[in-house]
Amino acid sequence: MLSPKKYPLFPQRWLAIGAVLLGIGFLAAPARAGNYGYFVTYNSEVEAGELELMFMNDLTQPSRFRREEGFGDYLSHMVELEYEVTSQFATEFMIEWFEDLDTGDHAFTGFRWENRYRLIKKRVPANPMVYVEYEDLDPATRYKMEVSGWVRSPYEENGEEPDRERIMETRLILSEDVGPVNVAFNWINETDVTSGTTAFGYSSGLFWMAHQGYDKASTKKEDSPDRDEYRCPMHSDVVQNTPGNCPKCGMALKHDSHSDDETEKDGGVGIGLELYGALGDTKSFGLAASRQEHYLGPILMYHFADHWMFHTQLAIGLTKASDNLVRLNFGYQF
Repeated sequence: MLSPKKYPLFPQRWLAIGAVLLGIGFLAAPARAGNYGYFVTYNSEVEAGELELMFMNDLTQPSRFRREEGFGDYLSHMVELEYEVTSQFATEFMIEWFEDLDTGDHAFTGFRWENRYRLIKKRVPANPMVYVEYEDLDPATRYKMEVSGWVRSPYEENGEEPDRERIMETRLILSEDVGPVNVAFNWINETDVTSGTTAFGYSSGLFWMAHQGYDKASTKKEDSPDRDEYRCPMHSDVVQNTPGNCPKCGMALKHDSHSDDETEKDGGVGIGLELYGALGDTKSFGLAASRQEHYLGPILMYHFADHWMFHTQLAIGLTKASDNLVRLNFGYQF
């Protein structure tokens, strides 16, 4: 166990890494709107037939609590394969591992199988969705798909730590599009299938598609007339040549007149903010920040043409029990 020390909240090397990652996103050429870029929060959007491969990476500076348990700065990774089966149902499979940069510890820690189902096919207020995930993980797992329970419990824990954590995670997902802004909230329950104890957490987010644009073709057909299109501000795949409403979200389609020499890009630049944390468990429920993790994280997302997506977050720990993270995801939509 390491002796207690004072560790800087966010050392200069972490700020430098974060600045580089954010700079990559801002220097990228803007494109048309794509997927949201949340890291912990889910919204209710599902697009039938979409297949996505995501590589997720965190660089973490542990809190003092975890330093005392022997943690050093570490990298954690997850590979996710998601298939959106219908416009209401999505399923995905994830594997994860980590490397501790200070101690040299490393391990493959297990897998997760997640399923999400939007309860009502038609768009309704808050668009409620249910989420069920089975986790089979080594207790040493470090990737933060969510946070719940306690870092240090306010009660005495009995019994030995199990060799595996087998958790059934459920969420209630509420999500609403307000113009180009998505607002989402998740209530999180993580139930240990062996002990029956349930840990609680929350996650909330705001995400705004900040930029859309077109590519100019290198040549222009002078005899080609301008063409009118009506496009959903939130769903770039919804396009028609007459006015109307989006069949996905009900928003009025926006008139979009441009020449045939303009070629649409499938992409976009978005910015967002997440707030997420823990709320105790069935043994001791409540908010006790000195013993729980809580995070505030700004997000930058860039959705490339040809289906590539990049997004990054600086997750700032709001309590002494919280870590600090630089998060970076790359995804490809087939």
